Formats: sequence, structure tokens, C-alpha cells
Amino acid sequence: MRSQIDPSNFEKRYESFRDDDGEWSFEIQEYHADLNLITPSDVPATLSPKEAYRAAVFLEGFIQEKKSTGDWSDSVLDGFNKFESTIEVEAVAKALRELSNQNEPI
Repeated sequence: MRSQIDPSNFEKRYESFRDDDGEWSFEIQEYHADLNLITPSDVPATLSPKEAYRAAVFLEGFIQEKKSTGDWSDSVLDGFNKFESTIEVEAVAKALRELSNQNEPI
């Protein structure tokens, strides 16, 4: 996913998911199946900013729910195809939020 961010400004905890230019080193489409396990309706493989916002809200809600119950650990992700760590889930949520803030073409 391409998102131009000044490398000095992104959070250190996500640096393993960013390239040297500060861009996300993964494509959101890689997480399509996992996002569909969390959202109540189908998330398209290619997301518009509006769809990215919707996916971000549900993913952030999932994260907050698991954190509030003390269940936010890598083991909670065992039922997912692509998600392997909580930091990866948080990075995808952050990337979705950034995508949702982009303007849609007119």
C-alpha cells in the first residue's frame, strides 16, 4: 500500500511494516479474508476511502474489545488466515485509517 509518510514521523512500533521511504510494506488486499471475518458485511478486495473507513472502524473496535477484556495477545488471532501478531493487526488498522483519509477521485 502506498502512503507517503515522513519516515521520522511514523510510530517506531510499526517500523517493521514500513519501507525506507515510510510507506506501508504490505498491501491491504493481503488481509481481505481476515477483514471479512471481523466486519458484518463483505469488504471489497480493493477499498475506496469510504470502505477503508468502514473496515478501520470495525478493526479498531475488534482491537479495543480484545484489549478491554485482557485478551489482546497473538493467540486471539489463531482463527485468522493472514494476521500473525497484534502489532500487525494494529498496523493494518493504522493503514486503513490513512487510506480512509485520502480523497476519492471525482
